[in-house]
Amino acid sequence: MIKKANQLNKKSLKMKEVRNIFKSEKLIKVFLSYDEENNVIHSINITGDFFLYPEERLEILEADLVGTKLKKKLIRERIKESLTNSEAFGFDEESMTQAIMGCLGNELDESKV
Repeated sequence: MIKKANQLNKKSLKMKEVRNIFKSEKLIKVFLSYDEENNVIHSINITGDFFLYPEERLEILEADLVGTKLKKKLIRERIKESLTNSEAFGFDEESMTQAIMGCLGNELDESKV
């Protein structure tokens, strides 16, 4: 019964997959899947030639971003919270926010989100 409900939920969502390669101090590659109707992150994968210590923070960041509405301010806040007590080399919260929002190009009008 639960499996069937999950399948129905997935079918009712209008998902879009996008990606971006962003040059900060280092390269940031973002692969993003989001619900087009609600503009909410469904899944995200972040890679690049940057460093993050402890390394587990990247997985935590990705998990924390799932379910976040695609608004620059909300994304930046979630990144800041997720990276507390960690050290990032090659990016900061603003450049990571730009890399994520860059996936959308001009697709989302911030005033409508």
